[in-house]
Amino acid sequence: MDLKEIIYIFAILSIVSIFSWWISLVLKYSKKKKLSEKDKKELKILFKKIKNLPSDKEKIVDYDKLYHQILKRFWYEWTFWEILKKKPNEISNLNKVWTLHKLRNTLVHEFDSSLKDGLSKRVKEYEKEIELILK
Repeated sequence: MDLKEIIYIFAILSIVSIFSWWISLVLKYSKKKKLSEKDKKELKILFKKIKNLPSDKEKIVDYDKLYHQILKRFWYEWTFWEILKKKPNEISNLNKVWTLHKLRNTLVHEFDSSLKDGLSKRVKEYEKEIELILK
């Protein structure tokens, strides 16, 4: 490889790096996006179905999926964890959503009966967060 090729590769990598940095800034500081009325209607139907599930564990897991689906409708294309790391403006209480997402992970991967007692409170917290974003 000669010096000209090395400079060319470095220039391309620099441009890609600057572009990705710019995109992350735009996403971080852009205005809150809005859901279309059609999206809201569809998501509210799913929300009501989840509310009627008998198990608090099922509700938490499904609310987590629903919240991720909502964020995808805001054009976030990553995993739920990656979206939360980007701190989207659409989430009013990021710490609460992180806590609820971690609870979901615990329920799915490490669930034990000692967690069962506080789940109904967490279900209500998730419901409030989803209602806020679907307003």
